[in-house]
Amino acid sequence: MTITEKVAYIQGLYDGLGLDGEKSGEARILSELLDVMKEVGQQLEGMDTAMDQFDEELDALGDSVADLEDAVFDDEDEQDEFLGDLDGMDEDFFEIPCPTCGEDLVVDDEVLSAGVVDCPACGGKFALSFEDDKDGPEDEE
Repeated sequence: MTITEKVAYIQGLYDGLGLDGEKSGEARILSELLDVMKEVGQQLEGMDTAMDQFDEELDALGDSVADLEDAVFDDEDEQDEFLGDLDGMDEDFFEIPCPTCGEDLVVDDEVLSAGVVDCPACGGKFALSFEDDKDGPEDEE
């Protein structure tokens, strides 16, 4: 039973007693208290309705934030897990992008010294060059 329903029940009891608020001071006080209780009940119902709406909006925002987190942080989590597995190893690892598919590859010293990398994502092979790229032909004198 809601507060409004309880107040209505008490109002029914008051009306059933046939008390006259103009003749009895106690009846007048009870009548005024019932009026205040009705207002309080109505305000509480309004607050409950507003809280339900806020709860629905908060749930929707929470879902949106979760979707956004999945979209933004999903790749980072996978990369962190992979790189976390490599932390215990003594070798040095380097991250390089595949020139064919753009996938970031983690390679060790042996692969770097071999000079050829096999990309597991696209199956392509590419050679590593450690020379600095020049913007044009060298100046001849």
